[in-house]
Amino acid sequence: MKVVLILLGAFCLANASQVHTADQSYLIKQKNIYELFWHVDQPTIYYPELYEKARSFSVEDHINSYTDKTVVTEFLRRWKHGMLPRGQVFSIMYPHLHEEAVCLFNLLYSAKDFDTFYNTAVWARFNMNEHMFIYALSVAVLHRSDTQYVRLPPLYEVVPNLFFNEDVLYKAHHLGMGDTNLKKTDNGVNHYVIRSNYSNWYLVRNNLPEQKLSYFTEDVGLGQYYFMINHDFPYWMNSVQYKLPTNVRGEMYLFEHKQLLLRYYLERLSNDMGEVDYVDFHQPIVTGYYPRMQHRNGMQFPQRETDAVVPLHMHKYVQEAEHLESRIADAIDSGFVEDVNHQHINIYTQEGLNVLGNIIQGNADAVNPKYYGQYDVLCKKIFGFSVQPNTKYQIAPSALEIFSSSTRDPVLYSIYKNVVTYLLNYKKHMPSYTQEELGFPGVVIESVAVDKLMTFFDHFESMLNNAVSIQNHKDAQSMLIKARQYRLNHKPFTYHITVNSEKVVKAMVRVFLGPKYDVYGHELDISENYMNFMELDQWMVDLKVGTNKIERNSHESIYVVSDDVPSDVYYKKIVNAMDGLESLTYTTKLYGFPDRLMLPKGKKEGMPFKLFVHIAPVDETKSFKVNTPIWGTSTMDGRPMGFPLDKPVQAYNFTLSNLHFKDVFIFHKQFDEMNVTL
Repeated sequence: MKVVLILLGAFCLANASQVHTADQSYLIKQKNIYELFWHVDQPTIYYPELYEKARSFSVEDHINSYTDKTVVTEFLRRWKHGMLPRGQVFSIMYPHLHEEAVCLFNLLYSAKDFDTFYNTAVWARFNMNEHMFIYALSVAVLHRSDTQYVRLPPLYEVVPNLFFNEDVLYKAHHLGMGDTNLKKTDNGVNHYVIRSNYSNWYLVRNNLPEQKLSYFTEDVGLGQYYFMINHDFPYWMNSVQYKLPTNVRGEMYLFEHKQLLLRYYLERLSNDMGEVDYVDFHQPIVTGYYPRMQHRNGMQFPQRETDAVVPLHMHKYVQEAEHLESRIADAIDSGFVEDVNHQHINIYTQEGLNVLGNIIQGNADAVNPKYYGQYDVLCKKIFGFSVQPNTKYQIAPSALEIFSSSTRDPVLYSIYKNVVTYLLNYKKHMPSYTQEELGFPGVVIESVAVDKLMTFFDHFESMLNNAVSIQNHKDAQSMLIKARQYRLNHKPFTYHITVNSEKVVKAMVRVFLGPKYDVYGHELDISENYMNFMELDQWMVDLKVGTNKIERNSHESIYVVSDDVPSDVYYKKIVNAMDGLESLTYTTKLYGFPDRLMLPKGKKEGMPFKLFVHIAPVDETKSFKVNTPIWGTSTMDGRPMGFPLDKPVQAYNFTLSNLHFKDVFIFHKQFDEMNVTL
């Protein structure tokens, strides 16, 4: 019997209440914004009619069309003095480029209405550095209220050089120049497909076992996800000033990066690799990184040899980072941080983890930014081995210094092992949960079952048109170049949970996945393994008296989204909807962790893992909603993120009737063994 694997479109969601049908106003916004991202390095050629719009628009003449005139004045001063030239490389992590990019963002963000915003964006497309423009426009679309549910095109199609290796882009360039007869023509459009491999296909390095994980670290969906979670709350953005939630940012930063670290660890176990190594400023860095990538100006991404030591020119940054490490550790041990007025703030309170997370990230909400600095940014600069520029605009940032490519470098996960260790040490200073805090009187989990867990690799195609130069707009419309990759995926599965309740009550269900054995085959006790469980999903249920059959599909997880619809397909849907030929729907949750990467690869013969299910009562007086650009609207039950595995576990307390451990196996199959049709 064939199982049909339904690939949900990026504009579908399991919760129908979160799906809306686009009206003309939405469609116009979506079409206009989508068009701004294509061939930004050749703006006068692609959509040349926008050039006239840009030439006729003056930011200075429309200063009254912005909510903050000081923002416009500052931008114009910088613009007239000189900003990052077109054609140069951009990274938000360089202080002078950060200032310029934020200045451009503020200009876009402060536009009073969508028309002013759009006209400003069109002007910037022709006058600003291409990648700075893409960055500022992306963040502005995420955070403006009038573009709240407008979808960005997939970043791996907008800036493919940050997601694909140079051999793929080399082939795309020659295809764009017409150097092939390997094409398929459909309705006047020439289709080309390039087979895209991962970095380990060409050169095998025996001293770099992490090469086995390149299918995961170089996954385009993972790179896009990392960009997005770093711009839910951009580290430079003040929550009060930009109307963001103020009570979850630091905790969310720590939780998201712990989840990313755990997901990477589970993938390592699937490849017979052990725990993630720590990384130290003064010890050789065990994991080398040899990116096969180029910046758009032809500069190579910096590489790091295996067992390399931090270069001497990074010493000043090392010294600064060590000072910050000492201050963070002191705060955790002493129980307080120091604000700008030298007042002590207790971090062992309900709000304390949020305060601690803010200072570890070094974001704009930190209570004392100068004193606690930017530890996250410093580590990426130091361990990325970026070279010193001759001038402030001649940079060659490492993969770690660009959010879209950060996940490709294995040392990223070592950096966050250091960060997550701060989180674990903080939690160790707190008492473990008691049975009263963990329990749910009158509620019993009678059984937990889950469909067979199966992973496989299947083909995925991404548009590469933005990687090639074009002769004119007509040529661009008559050519479609795609990269075809094997990407990890899994067969959809459903949790089947049977619960008996003595009362009618609202409850929160949480599901985690963790290792059963370490890499040496030793079975792990929950008291020594609690920190290695990744949260797969959480959702609220209304329990009735008696037996409750709870079912939840993997696609419904609050953390995951399906693959983006390819840009050429989605753009055609927009145009058809505007012409009344079809309807277009959109959701209130556009982004998240790639659904296809939800499960680690496992093994052909089946790899054992532990599934952990916990059901907790919901106190509606403590529940609250959080709305962020990336995760949409989430209902929090007032408990810490990662509860109840966020603090050290006493195994004897984890024998309650409202929690359940289950052994599961993840089987990895070849696609043709799956009996799945797409």
